[in-house]
Amino acid sequence: MLTNNVIAIDLAKNVLQICHISVHGELLFNRPLSRQKAKEFLTKAKPSIVAMEGCCGCHYWGQFAEQCGHEVRIINPKKVKGYLEGHKTDHNDALAIANAAIQIGIKYSRPKPIEQQAMHSLESSRRFLSRSVVSLGQHIRGTILGYGIANPRGKKGLKASVQAVLDGETPIPANVVSVLSMLWEQYKQLKTKLIEFEKEKNALTRQIEPCKRLMEIEGIGETTAAMLYTTLGDGKQFKNGRQASAFVGLTPKQHSSGGKVFMIGIDKCGGVKELRSLLYLGAMSYVGRLPEKPKTQKDAWLTKIINRIGFEKACIALANKIVRTAWAMLRYETEYKPILLTD
Repeated sequence: MLTNNVIAIDLAKNVLQICHISVHGELLFNRPLSRQKAKEFLTKAKPSIVAMEGCCGCHYWGQFAEQCGHEVRIINPKKVKGYLEGHKTDHNDALAIANAAIQIGIKYSRPKPIEQQAMHSLESSRRFLSRSVVSLGQHIRGTILGYGIANPRGKKGLKASVQAVLDGETPIPANVVSVLSMLWEQYKQLKTKLIEFEKEKNALTRQIEPCKRLMEIEGIGETTAAMLYTTLGDGKQFKNGRQASAFVGLTPKQHSSGGKVFMIGIDKCGGVKELRSLLYLGAMSYVGRLPEKPKTQKDAWLTKIINRIGFEKACIALANKIVRTAWAMLRYETEYKPILLTD
């Protein structure tokens, strides 16, 4: 039985579809409202469950709804899809969000505070700039290769090839050389801006107290600490460390039936892919430099794991443990203290 009204919002740029369900399960209305009318409605409505799909505007509207005293539930669009009846319309989408919000067992998240949202925006911008640099470099390489000029690997190889083209040492036409010159200047400027941006972002990360504590964990740098902080928040939305690790996608998938339990590898398509990748790379860096004589209990545990199941699975196990440790540190506001082995 419901204890609060349900307000489901199908988010859009200018017009929001709002479905209002009473505490008795009665559909009060389901109609489109402008942004201003939607704000007025949320402000005047009594405390309710406000549900919406996870998208680019969910944190803004979630923060606004929380300021109005509502309980906000942000639901994965894939989960909402199962409750959609009929054709895909704004009316049916809002009703599906409302139905998903009151189902038992549906996982949902809360809107990020403005500080975490800002860090998330900076990280997504860093990834976009990094991909842009790589994409532009690959385009320049492909253009030069189209004229039979092989590019040596690495940044130095690309620079040497472009310099040879600009010096007129290749049979590439002059008009193409002119375009490559423009693209090369853009590549260098974008690369410089990316380096400056990463330095500023890392400096900001080191000033945030939770991120500073997370960076004490093995294999965690500025970028990974910032992503852990923006993903886990204060840890209160997760019941335990295993839920946090499952959210990231570092727990094994289960396929069980008839009392028989089968555990298979992690879900590489789900979870937070970018964070999982960084955690794995950090774990590889740490596991690859393990001392021959373990100094901490974690080092001894990793050594046993490597001997039993191999290097790569040990890295996944360490990444899993890192997320659980990070959750505990954020949830209980504690410092990281590795347990030393006694002689």
